[in-house]
Amino acid sequence: MTNDIEHEHTSDTDSDATGARQPVEHIGDGEAGHAVLAYLWRGFARYGSGGMHESDYRLIMDDDQWMMVRDLLQRYLAMDDLDDAVRAIRDREMQRLADSSQTDTEPEPTPPGLPQGWWTLLEAAYERLGDEEGLRRIYMCYIVTNRLPRPRKSPEATGLGLVIDPMHYVRKLKTLSGEHWSEDVRCMVRVHQRHYRDPMFAGWQLSYEALLRSERLSDAAWRYCRVRCLSRYASADEAVGLMSTMFDVVAERHAEEVCNLLLDSLRDADSPMLCEDSPERVEQVIAVLRKCLPYDADRVHAECERLHGMYRRRRQLRSALEALMGGWTQPMGPPVTCMPRHDYRLR
Repeated sequence: MTNDIEHEHTSDTDSDATGARQPVEHIGDGEAGHAVLAYLWRGFARYGSGGMHESDYRLIMDDDQWMMVRDLLQRYLAMDDLDDAVRAIRDREMQRLADSSQTDTEPEPTPPGLPQGWWTLLEAAYERLGDEEGLRRIYMCYIVTNRLPRPRKSPEATGLGLVIDPMHYVRKLKTLSGEHWSEDVRCMVRVHQRHYRDPMFAGWQLSYEALLRSERLSDAAWRYCRVRCLSRYASADEAVGLMSTMFDVVAERHAEEVCNLLLDSLRDADSPMLCEDSPERVEQVIAVLRKCLPYDADRVHAECERLHGMYRRRRQLRSALEALMGGWTQPMGPPVTCMPRHDYRLR
């Protein structure tokens, strides 16, 4: 009986010892792990690296090494907190610009040739170790800092057909987040609005715009567009293009403000839209007026009259304005005809 009890106790101890290290299951779609595997085996064409499986991660590193990589890169990239990670990216970019003007600075370690450099390796570690919070955090960082995926083949495109999908990481994050999706969206908007005026993040942020459109975040979209349309960030032409892309979302709650911003751009005679009477430029002007017409018809009518009277020698613009306002009862003024030139030279 003693032996039976001892045997039973020993079995429990062995079970505890073996159960102390539970095997981990990878999460996500394995995209980062596949990229790391392909990077390592790029010189060995005889090895295939198709769909990523749990065993494939072990061909790269064992679990202890994956844990070490995660801990090191998480500290190096400050990825234990989203706000800290964005701030670290900004500081690193500023330091890189400062070092570019000096010759005696010590360069940082060269990132591997992966889609997102060191971040892809950390992403693969999160996948392998089943670190859901870490993987969600790195997807959020990609979206907030506009780290786009590599261009991919599009079945609809002709020729090379390489396109960039701004929704790529938004979809991956939404699938992974599940019930935490609303919380993650609020976190991304909060962090982005904290840093969106920083020159290091200037320019169109396609992933963040895709998030705003897909979730119909009108207030956040208006704050983003209002800053991006400032002259120090974008030209008048680029500002109109941005507002055209985000117009439907912004207009849900800020129709008057966005119409004012768009129509004000038509009062700049030096803007690219009004630089010439070409079909492309005229279409840009009409597109702005057509978008604002359902929300502020009186001002659009007044703007059409002003443009029609101001640019009296631009036949294409005047014809397009007349076609847009074809339902008016009061006709617009006739175009100015140029008088023939006389030759006053002595004969």
